[in-house]
Amino acid sequence: MGSVSRRSFIKSSGLFTAAAAIPSFTSTPRVHAGEDNTIKIAWIGCGGRGNGAIRQALNADPNTKLYAVADAFEKRANSAVQGVIDTHGEERVDCKDRIFHDLNGYQQAIDCLDDGDVVVLTTPQGFRPITFEYAATHKKHINIFAEKPLGVDIPGLKRLAAANEVAKQKGIQVGVGLNNRHYLRTEETVNAIRDGKLGDVLTTWVYRLQGPHMLNLHEGYTDLQNEISNIFCFDWTSGGFIVDALIHNIDICCWSMDDYPIAAFGSGGRICNMHDQGQRRMQDQLIDCGAIEFIFKDGRRMNLHTRTIPNCWGMFQANVQGTKGCAQVGEGVGDPAIYEGTEMRDVRNRKVLWKPESESNDSYQTEHDLLFKAIRENKPWNEVQYAIDATRTAILGRTAMETGDYVTMDDVMNSTRELVPNIDDLRLDSPSPAKRDQNGNYEIGEPGVTKLV
Repeated sequence: MGSVSRRSFIKSSGLFTAAAAIPSFTSTPRVHAGEDNTIKIAWIGCGGRGNGAIRQALNADPNTKLYAVADAFEKRANSAVQGVIDTHGEERVDCKDRIFHDLNGYQQAIDCLDDGDVVVLTTPQGFRPITFEYAATHKKHINIFAEKPLGVDIPGLKRLAAANEVAKQKGIQVGVGLNNRHYLRTEETVNAIRDGKLGDVLTTWVYRLQGPHMLNLHEGYTDLQNEISNIFCFDWTSGGFIVDALIHNIDICCWSMDDYPIAAFGSGGRICNMHDQGQRRMQDQLIDCGAIEFIFKDGRRMNLHTRTIPNCWGMFQANVQGTKGCAQVGEGVGDPAIYEGTEMRDVRNRKVLWKPESESNDSYQTEHDLLFKAIRENKPWNEVQYAIDATRTAILGRTAMETGDYVTMDDVMNSTRELVPNIDDLRLDSPSPAKRDQNGNYEIGEPGVTKLV
């Protein structure tokens, strides 16, 4: 699949299955380059989560090495490589002549790999579909770790889903960064809920009430360069706060309910123009409040409440309400459990009805351990589908919040809105895809004004 035909292929594909349009591939033997059976790793995107992910990938298998690196910024790429040398030693790093930059450097880094090697995709989320697609449709057999979420809009998510059909046909092992799926205590709790320990599940709640992400604007940077450096404050880079910051607990609630919503309504946006450093909020696109009600086909609800206003009471967890009690679980909860009653703000005095027996584990590390184990044992491993489902659910919620409309999943899945229409051609010196109004303020969704397209 060449770069010219790839995008037209995706646009002509079906909803999430494009098997008829996928070219035929012969599965490549998953041998690892070199007599020492070393798995080479290409690292794409050297920001904060990326720095964690590359270390976990190297820790997952002692016979791995960092072989190629790509980041938007040359200085950050070089600094990140030095950081890996400092933590893992020079013997685990062999990428001196394979450090690439700009927004198309991922292609050069992936091209350095051989059959059976691994690429770690930790770029801003807006680039996840194109980097995943390049790796999955490469002429070589490149295994993939992709950080969450898997896209920022529906066209991008469809593009990644179609590329994953190629990955499955080729037998590529794929891990996805919804790490809470691999926190043993969370997994045990969700299984207990689905086995009836909570009774019938009635409703779920997704909470993330915290302070705002702070802008760190660099003098001399263009708008696009500052947005890439502050990815959580802009929609095209992160998908917005709902998609990026709440996807873990959205996923866990849907996992507990064993279903995904068919519709949603809500509202939200920005009610404070200033934050605690005195910077005007109009310098970014971060919302500061949101409330969304998701509706399932059997009538049950998942409620979401978020706030990013400083000096306010905070809460970060998922709650699952059943006929026998309430479970506190998810990102932000170290020790999940099922409690008597419904009050979840302070569980210290609540009666515990059930709690997991699993040991605590580093779920970020476990997700890489499982992926590399599957690669070494040549076993099927593909986590993309539930990550797609979680991402589209988050996009449904964001759309309902921004428009103020009652929005169905079918409405959202038919959306043609692209937050970065020119993602393939974007370079570090390109104009920003984020829109500003006549006063230079970034545009954000406005209920009653913003329309679904």
